[in-house]
Formats: sequence, structure tokens, C-alpha cells
Amino acid sequence: MKTQVIWIDFKIDNQENKNYVNELNKMDMIKLGLFKDVDKAIKYMKMIEFKETKIIVSGILYSKFIQKFKENITDMCIAPKIIVFTKDKKDFIKKNKDYNNNIFYSYGGIAVSFEEIKNFLKKDKKIKTQLDDDIQLTFEYIDTINKLALPMFFKTLIDNQNINNIEKYTNKLYDKYSKEKFELKELLGSIKSINDIPIEILCKYYIKLYTADSSFHKNMNKDLGLNKKEEYLSYIKILYEGVKLKSLPLTNSNILYRGAKISNKEINDIKNFIKEKKEGLPSSIVFSKSFFSFTKDKKIAENFLNNTTNTNNTGLSNVLFILEKDDNIKYNLSTHGDIEKISFFPHEREVLFFPFSSFEIKDLQYINNRYEIKLLYLGKYLKDIKNNINEDELPKSEFKKQLTEFGLIPENQINNVNTKTLYNQFKKQYAPDLDIQEKNNNEKKININKETNTNTLNNYIIGEINISSDDINKDTQIINSNKDDDNNNSKEIEENTQIKINGKNIGFSYTYKFTKEGKYKIEYIFKKNFTNLSYMFSLCNSLTNLNLSNFNTENITNLSSMFSDCNALINLNLSNFNTKNVTNMNNMFSYCNSLTNLNLIHFNTQNVINMGSMFYDCKSLTNLNLSNFNTKNVTNMSFMFNDCKSLTNLDLSNFNTQNATDMSGMFNGCNSLTNLNLSNFNTQNVTDMGYMFYGCKSLKYLNLYNFNAQKDTNTSEMFNGCPYLEKKDIITKDATILKEIDKKINKI
Repeated sequence: MKTQVIWIDFKIDNQENKNYVNELNKMDMIKLGLFKDVDKAIKYMKMIEFKETKIIVSGILYSKFIQKFKENITDMCIAPKIIVFTKDKKDFIKKNKDYNNNIFYSYGGIAVSFEEIKNFLKKDKKIKTQLDDDIQLTFEYIDTINKLALPMFFKTLIDNQNINNIEKYTNKLYDKYSKEKFELKELLGSIKSINDIPIEILCKYYIKLYTADSSFHKNMNKDLGLNKKEEYLSYIKILYEGVKLKSLPLTNSNILYRGAKISNKEINDIKNFIKEKKEGLPSSIVFSKSFFSFTKDKKIAENFLNNTTNTNNTGLSNVLFILEKDDNIKYNLSTHGDIEKISFFPHEREVLFFPFSSFEIKDLQYINNRYEIKLLYLGKYLKDIKNNINEDELPKSEFKKQLTEFGLIPENQINNVNTKTLYNQFKKQYAPDLDIQEKNNNEKKININKETNTNTLNNYIIGEINISSDDINKDTQIINSNKDDDNNNSKEIEENTQIKINGKNIGFSYTYKFTKEGKYKIEYIFKKNFTNLSYMFSLCNSLTNLNLSNFNTENITNLSSMFSDCNALINLNLSNFNTKNVTNMNNMFSYCNSLTNLNLIHFNTQNVINMGSMFYDCKSLTNLNLSNFNTKNVTNMSFMFNDCKSLTNLDLSNFNTQNATDMSGMFNGCNSLTNLNLSNFNTQNVTDMGYMFYGCKSLKYLNLYNFNAQKDTNTSEMFNGCPYLEKKDIITKDATILKEIDKKINKI
């Protein structure tokens, strides 16, 4: 793939620049684009990827370019390399002092001659991976069952670290590495307090710090390998918490690769280790004590090996690691993150594994002047291994010795540690699947408690109702049911629900007459676990707050219209909602037009078929993170975001639409959206796209590259009411959609 070079200079046509352009055109590695105007360059950039892109911009246009880039493309995680071309470096720095240390500048450099530009363009793109050259010890080998538990305990200990001041740690890092090419404070952006940033977002910024061209990650991995981890616990804590929230899920990658140089001695150790069968272990189990990176692209790993120094007579060997994925297990999201989109080097397509992630060595072969080592992610064997661990023997001296040997617990504190407790904490947090048998055994105990103490079941909801003077002595709806649904659950809810208002038990009632205005606490206590919650709070338009964090939803299949028409609802806590069995989310939040934020990061939507009108008329929503949504089975997305008038940005890059048939009105009335990238949408089965973008009056950019309208697909009025959307701003190759674009333009 050629390097895309974009050159922006309003004097691009003068003779001197023409000579430079001719020289660049002779370089086979370059695909060259020339622009006099910043705005035209930005429009062009919207249509390309930045994996192999470098930008040359004249010093005079630099500040305008940076401003336009931020406004129109905005995502600093995909910033290309920027080279400023100026004849007077000191004058440029003086005039651009507000921009010199930002993320864009730090990723490129200043050239004062054409020779320097050529040197920039010829530089090896894989700068960061070169930092790993001197790391020779790849694995720590597990030769006892007890050592196998170390990664489990490591996660628990990290999670128990008390980190109250992330900002203090950030400043400490900044002071230590302030002389590096990157600036940490610029990386985190111009924010008043780091402590105010949600952990899943902060995690991404710190991972970007890890990928920067600096000595930070090199020193950290070296120290971690020597068990000097105290200084980095805060950093690892932030990354671990963010990844645990599934903010960087790895999808659609069955095999990962890593190119590395390791010592010939270690090659021999691996050969011997494969031959030996350890008692109680599936086979050859290893783990890394430092961060460990793989790539989703085999060519990238191979290119690394091709571009590194010849290993002859160095005591090192070229190795291609091949990590296989077990489709029945999937990678555990608490151990790794897909960091391609937030890396300083996105072309590396990197997946970052945490220290103490465990693997099995399946095979080692010498092929084409390199070793190929096949790995398998350890998750497949966790259950078998657990059966070989006698929990009653965990606290014994040999195991404690292992904990101190690997620096996990200081030797002078080991006698105060209850290792069995740590192991149990791990099972709950890190590998709940190991607790399946215990969970089944405990269900009998839970059933005994059902009638005596329902609150121990985590099966109740707390809410707040605001009663105005107009509501006094009227029937105020406090709960609903799906009376109009074929699967009527009203009788089931009525027989198994107890309601309290300000602590007073009112039994069960769909409505209640309030005699005074004011705020009232309302509690819903349930005697059983329902399968159908459709319409449960529909039309309860006096509810202002609902906390469902203690509500057991593991058996739910239907959530359609559950909160529809709750138009006074301001706060909705669904943090522990279990949606793994849900098939219907149709109209779930429709007309919740007072909600400004919804945290759905924990939603499991793998079985959902219907998401039609799910956020219909949620006109106050300003932010909606659906990055974890699995939509592979969804057929209905019609009017899904209809009239979400306050959404300015919507990232649906992870949406799998292979089975979708109806997208009519999907973004209808989203009049604050300025750009939509739907290039990953597969519309091969969609039969209705009518009114899809109708009324998106702020839309200026639309990527429909993979859209495929079939012969009978309804595309009527797709773009009507989009005054700023021009034909050149819509990326598509489908003839039917192009006709709709022409209709829209002709109407204007």
C-alpha cells in the first residue's frame, strides 16, 4: 500500500514547489494529493483512511489547518503524521506557540528544507515496535499448579488498589516524561480535572500514552519484568478498569500475530518445555509479566521481522507468534483491549494484553528462516485447572512463597493475606464461569429466602415521583403492564409485586392518588423473576428517577416499551441490567424526552432481534455510547434514533447489520448530527430505507460506501430535509441511492 501524502500550500503552483512535486512523484512509495485551500483538503480527508497518510502543510496555513482538522474530523485518535514546511523555524514556533505542543505537532515535525521532507517520508513507519528489540525474555514458565493462579491474583490485587487521585499520578508521569516528544497534558486535552472523566474514556487516553513514541512503555515493561510494579499500579488500574467495562472489545478476529526477536536460549527452553507434560496442567502454560502486544494483521507482524536487524551472530532469532481464538470461549475482555483506533500507530492494528495474561504453547516450528510459535488463549482450560486446585490448601506456605517470589505481595505482609479470599474474589470478578456449579447450589438457598426477605434477592426498584399541584387527588400511574400485548403479563405482575410509597406499604396498584404536592420515594419489591417486562413503566409520566441496579433481569426476554412515554424521567440507572436473553427492545426508551444521558455500556444485545424506535423522540439525549452493542441478529432498526435532536455525534462503527431488513426513518429528525460514517453497514437484506435521513438538517457528511439497495428496496425521501448535504459529501457507489441524491438536489 502506497503512502498517501497530502500537500497543502497556497503557493503549490510556483516553480520551486513544482520541482519538489516532480521529485515526490518519482518516489514509488507515494500517492500524492495537492491542495491550495485548507477547506478542500479537509473535505478530501473525510473520504480517506489515515493508516498510511502523511501531511505536508506550509507554516502559514498550519494554524488554520489544525483548527479545521479538529472541527471537521475531530478524532485525535486517527491523527496522521503532519510535517510543517517552513523556511524560518524560529519564526514559525514563535507565531504558533499555542499549537506547537499539541498532539498533531508532536506526531510530526518541522522541515526547513525539501531534503528534510524526503527524510520524514522515508522514515520507517514502525517506530514504536522497534522499542521492543531489546526485550528478550518473552515468557515466564508455569511449572506448578499454584503458579497458574498468579494471573488470577494479580487482577484481584490491581482491582483492590486504592487510587484516590488519578490527577496526581498523571502529573507525576508528566513531570517524569516531559522531555519526551509527546506532551501528556496535551494528550489528555484541555480539561479542568482528570478526575471528572469517566474511567472508560480516561482508559483510552492512557493507552494512547502507552503507544506514544517515548521511553515510557519501554521502561515500564522492563520494570514489570523485574517485578518493579509499584510505580505503575495506578496506571495499570486505570487501564484494567477501562477494559473491564468493555470499552475496547475485540471482535471479528480469530487469529492474532506478533513479530519479535527472542534469545536462542529461550527458543531451546520453549522446545524442551513443549516436550514436558506438567502434572495437573493441560500442557505448556506460559504468561508474560509485562504488557504484551499482538496485531490483527499477519503482514504487519511479518514486516516487522523483515525490517529488523539481521539476527545472525546476535544470539537472537526471529519469531512469529500466532495466537488462536477459541470461538466457544472468546477472549476474556478483562485481559486485553483492541487499541487500533486510539494508537499513535493505528496502522499496527494492535491488541494489547495485560501483564500476567496466560497462554498455552501449542507448537513450535522453523519455517522460512524464522520460528513460528502457535499459542492458544488460556481461557479454554480455566475450568479444568480449577478442578485441580484444592482451595483448602491455598493458604499453605508454598503458595505464599510463590506470591512473594513474583512480587505480588510483600514478604512482610504475606501472613496477613487470606489467599483463599483473594481466589474467591477473583472468581466473582474475573472468571464467573468457574462459579457455575456453586451458583446452581446456591439457588436453593435463594429460593428459601424469597418469601422472607426479598431485598436479599437483588430484585427491587427504587424511584422518585414528583407531584405538582395539578396532580393532587388524581389517579397518577405508578406502574403499567403490557395489557395490549399478546403475551399479557399484567396478572403476573399484579400477583407478585409489592409497592411502598415513602415507606408505607400500599400493596399493589397501577395508580395512586397523592394528596400533597412534592417528591415521593417509591419502591417496587418483586417476589419472582419475570420474563416479560414490556410496558412495565409505560406512561408513568410523573416518575423522575428510577434505580434498577438491584433488579434481577437474568430471565427477561422482552423489554419492549418498558420506559416508553416516561417523559419526566431524568435519571435512569441500568448499571446492572442483565439483558443476555432479551430478544425485543422495540420502543424501550421511546418518548423519554427528558433523559440527557443513558449508560448502556453493560448491555448484552447478542440475542436482540427488534430495536425499532428504541430511542424514538429521546430529544434531550446528548450522548449515546453503543460501542458494545452486538446487533448481528437485529432485523428491525426502523426509527431507532428518530428525533434524537440533541445528538451531535453517533458512532455506530461496530454495528453488524447483516440481518437488518428495515432501516426506514432510522435517523429521521436527528437535526444536530453533522456527520455520519456508516461505511461498515451491510444493507444486503434491507428492504426499506425510506425517510432514513429525513430532516437531518445539520448533516454535512455521509459515508454510505458499502450500502447496497436491492431492486425492490424503498429509498423514497432518504435525504429530504438535509439542506447542507450535497452530492459530493455523500460517499456511495450504489446507483439507486445516487438517484435519490439527484432527486433531493433537484427538489432544492
